[in-house]
Amino acid sequence: MIKTSLLSATPLFSLLVALSPAHALSNRAWVSGHGTDAAGCGAPASPCRTFQYVHDNIVAAGGEIDVLDPAGYGPIVINKALSIVNDGVGTAGVQAASGNAIAINAGASDVVTLRGLDIDGLGTGAYGILFNSGMALTIQNSVIRHFQSAGVLFNPNASSALAITDTLVADNSLDGIYVGSGAQADFYRVQASRNAEGFAVFGDNITASADNCAAYNNTIGYDVQGASTFSLFNSIASNNFHQGLSAYGSGAILRIAHSMVTGNGVGWTVNGAVIDTYSDNYIDGNGVSVGSLTPINRQ
Repeated sequence: MIKTSLLSATPLFSLLVALSPAHALSNRAWVSGHGTDAAGCGAPASPCRTFQYVHDNIVAAGGEIDVLDPAGYGPIVINKALSIVNDGVGTAGVQAASGNAIAINAGASDVVTLRGLDIDGLGTGAYGILFNSGMALTIQNSVIRHFQSAGVLFNPNASSALAITDTLVADNSLDGIYVGSGAQADFYRVQASRNAEGFAVFGDNITASADNCAAYNNTIGYDVQGASTFSLFNSIASNNFHQGLSAYGSGAILRIAHSMVTGNGVGWTVNGAVIDTYSDNYIDGNGVSVGSLTPINRQ
């Protein structure tokens, strides 16, 4: 009778194993250069090896991937709410010699956070971070460089928000940061250097701000095109090969306050648009500019 009971219980036992918590996705998982991508990895004592494996197999939507030690963790395609966090253990590398280092195809209500990453295209990768869809993207304390296209290309779905803080975006063949129509974008302590365009706000209905930011040694420092507004505060446009500031097209507004524009090949270009300058700016030492600035008194 005991033998018969065990046999009859086998299908039920198998079902319970399949549904057991051991097979459930985790809210948090760890990666390490010494880890292994295998079923059951993800705890600090048995970390996984790559971001993509954890995203696909270990961590749940809305969860977090934490970095334990310096290593390269491979490119990743993100299709859900997720945080990837390196809080100072050393370089957490994401390299892509072709294609994109990080592509985000998340849902309309999904938020993605990336912190402490060294994202490198090795001179041949396409995009550092390609945002195709999602509600919001936050990038903190990172380096994004050496891509053939843009370091960050942010294409909102309906209306999405981008926030970048304490980050260097450098040596990209096209844009350092490109923001498309409908987005809200905020930059704080972001440096854009040696890109074709440092900060590019291109399209309609974009509201962007830069606070304590620097655009230097690009072809163009800050550029707004389309019916959108880009506001600079406590920021610098310096030693850009062409324009330090550029505003193009009807409805384009670039506002600058308590900022410096100096040493650029062309200080500014205004074409069918408006550049508002408040009285506390420092603008001198540039080449011949195109168009006129609009002085605004401080309130």
